Amino acid sequence: MISTGVLDLTEVVDSALASSPQSPSEGLRQQLLSWLQALHDDDPACAAALAGKLAVLLAWASVGALGRWIVTGLRMHVGDRLRLRAYLALAEAHAVESLDREIAEGGAQGAAASLAWLLEGLTERPMAIQARDRDHLYAAPLRPTLTPTHLLLPNDYTALDGADRYHLYRAAAAHAAAHLLHSVPGRPAGKLKPMSLAVISAIEDARVERLLLRDYPGMRRWFADALAHALQPGGLTFSALISRMNLALIDPHYRDDNYWVNKARRLFESQALLRLDDYAAFRHIGSLLANDLGQMRVPFRAELYQVPAAYRDDDTFLWAFDSETVQPRELELQNPPPAPHVPPPTQVSDADPPPDLFGTHEVELGRYACPEWDHRPAIMRSNWCTVIDKLPSWRTAHGGLESPVIPGAGQALRLVRAHRFSRAHRLRRQWEGDDLDLNAAIEVMVAQRARMATDPRLFIRSANQERKSSVLVLLDLSESTNDRPDAAGPSLLEIEKQAALLLARAVAHGRDRIAIHGFSSNTRAEVSNYRLLEFGSPLDEAAETMIACAPGRHSTRMGAALRHAVRTFADEPSDNRVVLLMTDGAPSDVDVHEPAYLVEDARAAVHEAREAGVHVHGLAVDPHGHAYVRRIFGWGHFDIVDDPRALPARLCRLYARLSAA
Repeated sequence: MISTGVLDLTEVVDSALASSPQSPSEGLRQQLLSWLQALHDDDPACAAALAGKLAVLLAWASVGALGRWIVTGLRMHVGDRLRLRAYLALAEAHAVESLDREIAEGGAQGAAASLAWLLEGLTERPMAIQARDRDHLYAAPLRPTLTPTHLLLPNDYTALDGADRYHLYRAAAAHAAAHLLHSVPGRPAGKLKPMSLAVISAIEDARVERLLLRDYPGMRRWFADALAHALQPGGLTFSALISRMNLALIDPHYRDDNYWVNKARRLFESQALLRLDDYAAFRHIGSLLANDLGQMRVPFRAELYQVPAAYRDDDTFLWAFDSETVQPRELELQNPPPAPHVPPPTQVSDADPPPDLFGTHEVELGRYACPEWDHRPAIMRSNWCTVIDKLPSWRTAHGGLESPVIPGAGQALRLVRAHRFSRAHRLRRQWEGDDLDLNAAIEVMVAQRARMATDPRLFIRSANQERKSSVLVLLDLSESTNDRPDAAGPSLLEIEKQAALLLARAVAHGRDRIAIHGFSSNTRAEVSNYRLLEFGSPLDEAAETMIACAPGRHSTRMGAALRHAVRTFADEPSDNRVVLLMTDGAPSDVDVHEPAYLVEDARAAVHEAREAGVHVHGLAVDPHGHAYVRRIFGWGHFDIVDDPRALPARLCRLYARLSAA
């Protein structure tokens, strides 16, 4: 092996080429030099291992085959430099086998003529096939790129992409034909986020392939074999889930146990039975699935993402981007055609969610085990969830909450203040009065028969008495509350905080006691409960800042939050104890895939609270949520808010009604 300390890359390459039967051009010589230099920069020992065998390798394989062989080794032995060195030195069994395969298999240029005929036969239009090489040895594997006149195919497919390279190129040509026949190129990306673009593109890939299969059903095996090779079974990354969905939408015999994948198949097949050529309907399906992945908090990095199936193009054919959007790298075409006119998109802004600023800066107050109801076997799973009491990070404060003009707020506040002077109440167990207290009389008769002491207070009288209530306002702080009902207006989270703060200010100097908590969840192991204002605490500047700091993130495990809220009333002296829960959607969490599971658990938690003497009332900002809201809270115990801006006034009116009951 050549010593790494005295390695002269130019001399190694020139010496190997001089003894080689090939006569490569200056361009190929520079390519060899760049490969060796890249290996040397990463690990000089790897470069030395390849340099020691370079003359032997060039005697067997072309420069192109050698490059694909090196790339195969890099992909096979990621992070294992010892095995990579053995591979490059031909000291590993897989290395010789891989080299033989690369020598036997050709690149894209050799198959270009037959692929061009195939593509023209399918589309009835001439298309140029051009091979592409990666810019750098360590660059990510390439994917085909489609333009209206060219199909650019990667020249670096390896055995890791497919057992038969020509079959992979053939599937790529058929997929390109499907787009040319059934897709509209250059649709404006608009306000779609990168994850949505990727999911919608994958749905569009499946849609056009299904349309092509109506005319050429024998091609199904072309696509299914390549998708099965790209499958990442059991994976839960974005790329893995897309690979599982891709195969599920093409191969009817494929079975997957993931809820999201099966939902994608169900939605796709339902629409396919109606109309496969309805692009808008399938785009809506893609948006729904992308939203689900966002709720599941599946991480997505656009700069690292690649279409999982090696034969499918990179989807740049489908979209048009403006200057503010990250665009794919410009491609160099042989005989480039004039660029087609694409109308510019309007008001494009790809606003990704802000980075997570909370993390370690939050103050943890305590952890509590909490049960959860599983309606399927009808059992209560004890100590199933962990609820963590927290104070939000003060670093997220950007001043206090604004106090905008709220429709109906004045009238609602007058109701809140007026309820302190309640109507006449019937006082039971009195020494004297106008009516007999029947319950007290029955208890006296029972006590006499048992020869026990009796209570002579047997009457009922009417009297004015100021009522005292303890009300806990429970805010849904899930990620979806960061959405803005109006583009220029406040987010739903800000409206929730404004509503809670408006109510707290209205009752601050009365007899009633009010607390404000918020909740979100990140699986059953982390149900966060933010104690923003405690019972009996003054509503001062610090308390208002705490409410303003409440973060909106993660999911909505409502049942655990309600059970923990009931514990808050353990030391409350009030007879009238109420939880007012504000939410924007059905309960959900990333570790639960059955929609009814957390709805039934929340319903059970509401019943448990009422048995404990705590009334729970729901206030849902979801015009389409009647079914699940009624299921959770029951008839007469919920309100639906159609206009989020009316939430503060509705909360005040609801408080006035329930606290005076």
